[in-house]
Amino acid sequence: MQDRIEQQVTINAPLDRVWDLVSTPGWWVPSTSEEPPDRTIGHRVVRESAKWGRFPVEVVDMRPPAYAAFRWASQDPGADLAPGNTTLVEFFVAEAGDAVTVTVVESGFAALEVPDEVRQAAWKGNTSGWESELASLVKRAEEQSA
Repeated sequence: MQDRIEQQVTINAPLDRVWDLVSTPGWWVPSTSEEPPDRTIGHRVVRESAKWGRFPVEVVDMRPPAYAAFRWASQDPGADLAPGNTTLVEFFVAEAGDAVTVTVVESGFAALEVPDEVRQAAWKGNTSGWESELASLVKRAEEQSA
């Protein structure tokens, strides 16, 4: 069983712009309503859309401008966050010359208290999901810094 997803992108944008985007709780979940971001550890925000459902996201840790961590239950839309149903999403942000690298690590799939096929589907879906979300992050960061 795969327990972890790790992907990285390079973004040609200022560090502060990239940090502002990746430290916004749940930025990777499309939502029909946007609230000003609350980055307080322990704060929960709900991201919701008609297509994907309702996803609470909890702020776990913030170390500006290099590290942000969140918990969510991607395999169980609509569920509240509880032990055994969340994965940890971590963003590592670093300057790389004139660019910025962002590495996302999502872990904890093996500990999900769900049937194996649900666990595997969550890992597989999130692996492709992070590819598209990171591409979107690059576009948003680079467009707004141009």
